[in-house]
Amino acid sequence: MIFDPTITINGTISAVSFLFSVGAVVYAWIATRRTNVEERFKAGSDRMDRHETRINSLEQSVKALPTKEDMHQIELGLARLNGAMGRMEAVLEGNQKIMGRLETVVVRHEDHLLNK
Repeated sequence: MIFDPTITINGTISAVSFLFSVGAVVYAWIATRRTNVEERFKAGSDRMDRHETRINSLEQSVKALPTKEDMHQIELGLARLNGAMGRMEAVLEGNQKIMGRLETVVVRHEDHLLNK
């Protein structure tokens, strides 16, 4: 077997060049994958930040809402107010009857004084 250095050098250069080509393809694929993944992570992170902001504003709104006890106190207050209005209605009805009787007395006095 005869040793020919040109064939060995050409083969080595071809192999190294092939390996560099494959390495470049693998690097390009990983780099573009990483860029896509980083973009997707960034978009997901931004979306989560927006969700967190919305959740915080909802929590603040819910904290400002009246509680069950507050609503119960309002109901009790309205019941007391309803009772007071009923008593006022009864008093006003009594006052109207009294005023009707007083008008009758005044009309009688007026008729008596005018006709006599």
